[in-house]
Amino acid sequence: MLKWLDKTQAAVFIAFCIFFVLQTEKAWSDNDVSYEIADIAVALSGNAITYTLSGTVPPVYNVSERFTPFKVIVDVAGAFYAKNLTPEKAQLPENNFATLNVLELKDQPPARMRFEFTLADSHDYSVEKLDNSLVIKLFPASSTKTSAAAAQLPGVRTLNDFKVVSTPNTTTITISSNGPLENYTVDTISSGANKPSRMFIDIADVAINELVPEKYIGTSVEKIRVSPNGTGARIVFDSATQDLFKYTVTPSADGLNVVIDEQQAKTSSTADTTLDQLIGSSEKLLSQNPDKVVAGAPAAKATNLQDDFSFSGYKKQRISVDFYKIDVHNVFRLFRQITDLNIIVDEQVQGVLTLALTDVPWDFALDIILNLMDLKKEERFNTIVIYPGKKEFVWPTRAEDNLEFKADIEIIEQEALVIEKSATQSKEIMLAKEYMGKAQNLENREEFEEAALVYTKAFELWPDNAKISNRLATLYLVNLGMNAKAVHYAKESLKHDPKNDKAALYAAIASANMQRISEAKEYFAQSISNSPPMKEALMSFAAFSENNGQNDAALKLLDRYHSAYGETLDTMVAKARILDKVGRSKEATKQYLAILTSGFQLRPDLKQYIEGRLAAKDL
Repeated sequence: MLKWLDKTQAAVFIAFCIFFVLQTEKAWSDNDVSYEIADIAVALSGNAITYTLSGTVPPVYNVSERFTPFKVIVDVAGAFYAKNLTPEKAQLPENNFATLNVLELKDQPPARMRFEFTLADSHDYSVEKLDNSLVIKLFPASSTKTSAAAAQLPGVRTLNDFKVVSTPNTTTITISSNGPLENYTVDTISSGANKPSRMFIDIADVAINELVPEKYIGTSVEKIRVSPNGTGARIVFDSATQDLFKYTVTPSADGLNVVIDEQQAKTSSTADTTLDQLIGSSEKLLSQNPDKVVAGAPAAKATNLQDDFSFSGYKKQRISVDFYKIDVHNVFRLFRQITDLNIIVDEQVQGVLTLALTDVPWDFALDIILNLMDLKKEERFNTIVIYPGKKEFVWPTRAEDNLEFKADIEIIEQEALVIEKSATQSKEIMLAKEYMGKAQNLENREEFEEAALVYTKAFELWPDNAKISNRLATLYLVNLGMNAKAVHYAKESLKHDPKNDKAALYAAIASANMQRISEAKEYFAQSISNSPPMKEALMSFAAFSENNGQNDAALKLLDRYHSAYGETLDTMVAKARILDKVGRSKEATKQYLAILTSGFQLRPDLKQYIEGRLAAKDL
């Protein structure tokens, strides 16, 4: 599957800001919080510690993390020791995995007591409020799942996390479990007075003791709420607006994937998600008239070109922010959300921030914050390092000779065919082979920008090796989101091998992403010219044709896929959807019935959709 590295929408960033502001105002009211620590109980059991603060009222607290080394920061508002309690009692017993530093921060609004736990990489933590107590547990990282599994009844799954990945086009929310979830239903609730539209998933026979009761998302889904439902759980997805978002729910090996359509495109919620990801961020524009897209683009951006930022060097994504006494580390985490850059913050960077900016480039907002807090930044290799102004920072260097050589098997096998035709190898090819091994190692470490640079050096030395240019096209398209570069290297591959269907497919998808519709169509046609045509090329070309209003062409491509490879659930659904869309009702009905009797395992929402379409046709 392709990953599109688009920037996160400014609306997502604003929603996150509002969330943190509301949480801050709720938890840290001005000097009204007072928490007397009456007792501290510390229990060391093997490689685990339970640290309990007990008071006379429920504690108001905040939890954050620091890195290198990893630290858990627990700030308790208005906390102070009872008269009979000494600071010595707050310390941890001697151990080899955790240390504690307790600070009284009376000069920061509001006053708080900070418990700073430094943890070894082998350990994890949890923080839980129980009545008037705060329980902090430090335990081996693997013990959570083990103990949870041991505690549950045979056959009962445990839901253990919500994982969220958001792009401008989609938000994917993974409901993680310790195994596949098969017994579930999906339904919706319309909006009402002061209540948004909601979608909920009822999952039978699961434990939810490891889940937080509520998680803020901040996209088309405002938040997720969890509650018991008989022997299982109900997970409610609240819409951020009165209209319900478009979604699909699919099972995976370790839970359920809920994919939210952030584009709100007018397509069925049962659309093939694999094809959607192949076409990626261009899907919405591809469904429009290309002439209207081109004609409308200059007017839409005319006003932006006139503002002062165009001449100041600040040309990044526009955002609006409103921070009120927010921890600066949370601010930088939000910048990570909208930029997709790696952001590393020095341990000495501390403080709170109040800042309001409207419709400014994000790099301008970041520079304002750095100036306010006397901080510096260094940017390199898709990474921003932020550190105090008085400190020096030097980027680490790595000699190329220190990189481990590990040849890419696929590329080396292709090389062998070339080498056999020559009695000797040139110095250029020998060096290119070395670069290829180093680039593969960088890819394995997900250092994609550096890998692309090293592959480029190899290609300059060995320009007729189409495997290298194919790899560069893949990196720029899939991992770096640079469509123009992807087209360039795909073309280089096609120069040496016009029948290179993979290169043609890369060029087609990248051209589609840049709204070069006619060029994309030519490359798609080239990608299916071999016999038999590539599966991925047929499927993505069909999706491209459908999204571009060429439904008859899409149907022919799906029939060609069926002829070469047989029917799949995805292709059958796509064909039924197109037949339904173009008004060929009888054929659509036959196709829907064929899906129900195909023997493929149908998701509950897909089965419900098909039965609904058949009922609408009075069958």
